[in-house]
Order: sequence, then structure tokens, then C-alpha cells
Amino acid sequence: MGDWPPQAEAMAIWHRLVDGDPVAPSDLAVAYLDPLAGWLTASSPAIDPALCQTAAEDAILALITRPEAYHPERAALDTYLRVAARGDLKNAIDAETRRRSRTAAIDAVELSPAVRNRLHDDDADPARIVELAETVRERVGQAALPAGVSEGLSAGDREVLALMRVRERRTELYARAMGILHLPIDEQRRQVKRAKDRLNKRLERARE
Repeated sequence: MGDWPPQAEAMAIWHRLVDGDPVAPSDLAVAYLDPLAGWLTASSPAIDPALCQTAAEDAILALITRPEAYHPERAALDTYLRVAARGDLKNAIDAETRRRSRTAAIDAVELSPAVRNRLHDDDADPARIVELAETVRERVGQAALPAGVSEGLSAGDREVLALMRVRERRTELYARAMGILHLPIDEQRRQVKRAKDRLNKRLERARE
């Protein structure tokens, strides 16, 4: 952990930032990044040091971008940066928590029977099953449903929506989910298209 610069030096750098000195951002980073990251890491021993480093960088970048946000009459510059870095660290922790929650939710999601059938349609090739499972998790994560989309849907519609979310193209799987396998293939295609169009419109309305 480096030493904090004296306030007089801090004020000289800050005034240069305000005046638009092109070298001032680099001088600010050199003077404050190591002590700020070191302080944040030492004061948050349970937190990943990489998150602390990122939070310190974000606080300094924010000051470089908006030097007028700092008011010297209210606090020393190192105090201001500590408070800012604490806030950025909290935001980073919250973002990481949300990411892990989404990952856990995707891993725990119970796939529809149609999707499970797809994942296990080639028991002789475990590598293929793993590949498909990873694809499903990735695409489900990318296509997270807006709130309320699945409310009121029939079981068949939920099956179709699950297939749409993993970019399934085979009419047979949609027809099986909708219970229309007994119909001629052309009629299956028409009904599947209508169902997908209807669900896509529902998704579009939910995102508006």
C-alpha cells in the first residue's frame, strides 16, 4: 500500500484536472491508485482483491471524468476517493451477487420435457450432451424473460416458449409440445408458426 499524497499536492493535481491539463489524469492515477486500492483491500479482507482494485480504478476514473464533483471545502481528496471507492465496491459486489444468482437460477432451471428429450437424444455421445446442455444454459441466460411473460400461459405455450428460448427449429418438437403431432405436417407448421408469432408479440409487448 502506497502513502497518500499530502493535500497540497492533491489540490495541485485536482486544479490541473479542472483546467483540462492532459497530463493530470495520469498524475492522479499514479498518486492515488495504489494507496486507494491497497486501503480498500486491507479494509475489506473478505472481498476479492480484484474487485477492490476495480473499485479503486472506477473511483479515480470518475473523478477524472468529472473533477467538479469533488468539493475541496467538504473533505480532503483522499477522503473523497475512499468514500467513492466504497460505493463503487458495493456496486461491484451487488453486480457479482446478481451474476451468481442468475447463474444459479439457470443451473437450477427445470427444463421442459421437450428440451430434456433434445439434451438426451444421443445417449451414445456424452460430449454432445454436454455441449447441448451448455448451449441451453447460455441461451437461457441471454434470453432472460421479462417479468410477467409466462403468467397465464398454458402448459403447451410454456413448452413452446422454452423451445424458442433455446432456438429450437424442429417442427416436430414444437408439435409434440402443442399436442398436434397427429395433424398433417403442413398444418403442424402453420400452427407452430402462429404460436411462435403470438408468443413473440407477447415478448415484444413485455419489453416495451
